[in-house]
Amino acid sequence: MPAEWVRVRAPATIANVGPGFDVFCLAVRGPSDEVSVRRAREDALEVEGVGAESLPTTFTENTAGIVIGALRRATGILQPVQVRVRKGIPPGRGLGSSAASCAAAALAFAKTFPKARSLGLAGLIHAAVEGEAAVSGRHYDNVCGALLGGFVSIASTQPLILAREPVSPRIHLAIAIPERILRTSDMRQVLPVIVPFREAVGNVGRAATLAMALVRGDARLAGRCLEDRIVEPVRAPFIPGCAEARSAALESGATGFSISGSGSSVFAIAGDRTRARRAAQAMCEAFAARGIRANPLATTVDSRVPLAIVLPKLGRRFSVVAD
Repeated sequence: MPAEWVRVRAPATIANVGPGFDVFCLAVRGPSDEVSVRRAREDALEVEGVGAESLPTTFTENTAGIVIGALRRATGILQPVQVRVRKGIPPGRGLGSSAASCAAAALAFAKTFPKARSLGLAGLIHAAVEGEAAVSGRHYDNVCGALLGGFVSIASTQPLILAREPVSPRIHLAIAIPERILRTSDMRQVLPVIVPFREAVGNVGRAATLAMALVRGDARLAGRCLEDRIVEPVRAPFIPGCAEARSAALESGATGFSISGSGSSVFAIAGDRTRARRAAQAMCEAFAARGIRANPLATTVDSRVPLAIVLPKLGRRFSVVAD
């Protein structure tokens, strides 16, 4: 009789969150990737769902397989497994698609093989990042958001130092998801090498205040602090309709606007669901006026903790200071 499947989901994420480049991440309630794992006689991996046709289906190339390989090296667990990846997050849209697969794979493997849980929070994060590194560089923000949920702020990756907080349900998100692919690796090539001191200080101030506003549920303050004067100005030109979407969101009652991750999705903060729905639709209409189809999503931050399924002692607020 074949072994039972272990199924785990991980949410979409918004990295950077305005001025918090490579530091902040929000988990998004709604879109998710599912990874299923079961013991088998030999390794096998299949991918289905949104954008599956463009993704590799071998262990050495697929993000889920790469994460499982990293966990095997860390734990010595060599049992072959069958893996199914069901994509619910479109790739190349700035919503942490690859990170969600990495996170779900790490959780499914740790749930299947309890020995992997001995790696602890930091060890599971590092293993999950191996999959992300293979496709978009060694970035921890989306992976941490997908594993930990809520709002994550990363102070350091080597050593790993981060904090996780739930976000007030008074913070609503309006997202427009254009049918336009932007690769994270490409978008990192346009980043500025030199940053003006004044702009760096401004981004730090807005980022610090944004973090407090998200936790407190102050949508007005959070929106005002979304402004990014360093990264967004060089990435926005690669998203036709971005400026128009910003104007449409703010005119619809949103309190602030920014690019989701490296794009092409954009998002806004609103104080209630009605304004979030209105802003999401308005942003999509702005893209449509430029000949780009986009899908709206009005939602909230997903403050559940996915990693708690294998590390149940995790609370809603915690930090990691790893040596």
